[in-house]
Amino acid sequence: MRALILVAALAACSPQPATQAEAPAAEPAATTTQSALEQMPTWETARAAGVDFRAIGQEPGWIVDIYTQDRIVALLDYGETRLEFPRTEPTYPAEGSTRFESQANGHTLSITYRRFPCEDAMSGQAYPSAVEVVVDGRTLNGCGRSV
Repeated sequence: MRALILVAALAACSPQPATQAEAPAAEPAATTTQSALEQMPTWETARAAGVDFRAIGQEPGWIVDIYTQDRIVALLDYGETRLEFPRTEPTYPAEGSTRFESQANGHTLSITYRRFPCEDAMSGQAYPSAVEVVVDGRTLNGCGRSV
């Protein structure tokens, strides 16, 4: 359900196909956004794909998947930006909190999630964890859960 809502939100915010009178410049961005979304597993297939924890947020829409072994994938800005980081060992800065910090290709990432009830701003879906993601100094707040 959550993936469907995010896809609908992304589709609504994606550039519209050009009309015959317009230049077709918007089509590659829409195709790239759709392609990025298709690379992310659905909630139903995430565990089988190796995802351990998924975080989501709104305004702009984003998804971060923390895989069990090798990587962290961040899909940001309604799917326009896809970043992949090596998965590092977590730290536990406070009781009930888990943090991952990583760097790749000139980008930095910090993810902190804590056991605290959270509600998705768009769907109203309840999650067991509140999440803060900091990408290159930009802070995104959302919710998450183990998959």
